[in-house]
Amino acid sequence: MSGLTWTFWAVPGTVQFLVAWSAAIVLLRIAPDRSLNRRLAFVLFLEGLWAGQLFGFMVEDRGLYLWIARIATAVLAALPYHYLSFLGIALDTRLVAPFRSRTALACLSIASAAAALLVLMSPSTFISELYSPSWATWNYSFRPWGQRLAQLHGLVSLFGLVAALASYLKAEPGSAARSRAMWFAIAFGVRDTYNAISLVFYPTLRPIPFWGEFVYNVGTPISSLVFWCLMAYGVLRTQLFDIDLKLKFALKQSTVGAVIAGVFFAGSELLERIVTVDSTILGLIMAGTIVALLRPVQRLAQALADSIMSGVKDTPDYINSRKHEVYRAALEGAMADGTIGEKERDILSRLREQLELSPHAADGLERRVLAG
Repeated sequence: MSGLTWTFWAVPGTVQFLVAWSAAIVLLRIAPDRSLNRRLAFVLFLEGLWAGQLFGFMVEDRGLYLWIARIATAVLAALPYHYLSFLGIALDTRLVAPFRSRTALACLSIASAAAALLVLMSPSTFISELYSPSWATWNYSFRPWGQRLAQLHGLVSLFGLVAALASYLKAEPGSAARSRAMWFAIAFGVRDTYNAISLVFYPTLRPIPFWGEFVYNVGTPISSLVFWCLMAYGVLRTQLFDIDLKLKFALKQSTVGAVIAGVFFAGSELLERIVTVDSTILGLIMAGTIVALLRPVQRLAQALADSIMSGVKDTPDYINSRKHEVYRAALEGAMADGTIGEKERDILSRLREQLELSPHAADGLERRVLAG
């Protein structure tokens, strides 16, 4: 049984593996019959498997790690084709139209399987001999053909970013579809931009001491986690009308807490160095300082929150407009195939009651969506 040696470098990839596979399971449980969910879930499964190789930094057995490296490289070879098949039905733009048909899906699936099989049959063509860095038990780098695989994935990621922006520009201004396209572009933009830069320029960046390792073994998982946070927010924003208000409140409170904590620790350390005082007296002094600073700090936090989220206001007009946005997003989703079925109608009815929208307002929104 192979042992493990602890290293921090294995943590980001392990976390990404767990998050990606958890998200894939959630997607399949929510709507297993939707082609979009199935394709995205498979992309996440592959990306989780690719990131999971970083756990191998702790594996002591050389033979086991060699298989981890081979499988991870085979996954990298297959990923671009499955990402294209996902983009084909995720975005509404002519750029990805060629990847929507069943024929295209079959061709992409065959290409991905062939690429992965080629890596497994001749791994030495794509990856180097294993070596032992100071921060991990084993690691490897790509040979020229492995670099081509990485660069292909980087170029496909760049294409995904361009397609997401094109889809956003095409969507009707003010529509829920445009809002979804915007958050898709933002979330996938973070991931795709990082992948495009790091993978296309792999031959240049990878040899750089320390930072070459950091970019691929730490930076890539972190960019993926940021992507998931943004994507989750984009999804929730079309379902929760008050999420922006909650985020703004959390931002303000966390700013106040961070400033007060910093003042407390810095002030207590300074007083202890300047004068020798009893701990009770020191506590009273710091409590008085915090009380004196509380109001200015709250104003500072409010100003910071207002500058970052200037359009978010706890007013009846803003809340009402957000309720309309959420209901309109549900309407557009229900009308994806051109009609609203009985099941969708029941869901919309319950949502209207939860949002406290009048039947007149809901009917007006439905007419506008139909007209659009």
